[in-house]
Amino acid sequence: MGHFELKIVNQHFLTQELEEPCSHGPIYLKVNDVMISSEDDGDWVINEAALALMRTVRYGFPNPLAAPPRYYPEGIKEETLINCCGAYMLFCSSYIKWNVTLNGNEVTLSHFVKNDHVDYRDLAVTLPLAEYATIVYAFAEQASDFYIGKDVDAGGMELFEGQYGQFWQEFEEHMKYIKEKYIL
Repeated sequence: MGHFELKIVNQHFLTQELEEPCSHGPIYLKVNDVMISSEDDGDWVINEAALALMRTVRYGFPNPLAAPPRYYPEGIKEETLINCCGAYMLFCSSYIKWNVTLNGNEVTLSHFVKNDHVDYRDLAVTLPLAEYATIVYAFAEQASDFYIGKDVDAGGMELFEGQYGQFWQEFEEHMKYIKEKYIL
């Protein structure tokens, strides 16, 4: 078994107007003794990363049999886990992704890639699935808690009507799934 750390360093919106659907901030990501992301890497899209990571607990990643997130525009595939821009600004070249292979009560995280040119393909860690789920759940809960008391009006940034609502509906469904299945 190895070591996997994933934490939100801090969160903020890019403006004070609360019209943007995404929270941003640095993410701390360390696998075994390899630092993949820290404050030095700048901001990532936090809430979208949280949903993508929760989906890995349920479906693994990549998984061609899993439908893309419901808030994605039709025809767009889920190709990364952590993005600088998110689905609202498609095809961002700043991202982090890795394979998530579910195997019974264990999960193997492998083939880490950052921004296409930083390749940790030999890096891998196997964890109890419940431990990975707990780490992802804590990340997602912190992402969600940031929105408490904030009246975000993202309608002007939606690529289709109801996109923002669909995001949070799926987010809550995955939170519930992980909590009921893995959080004691």
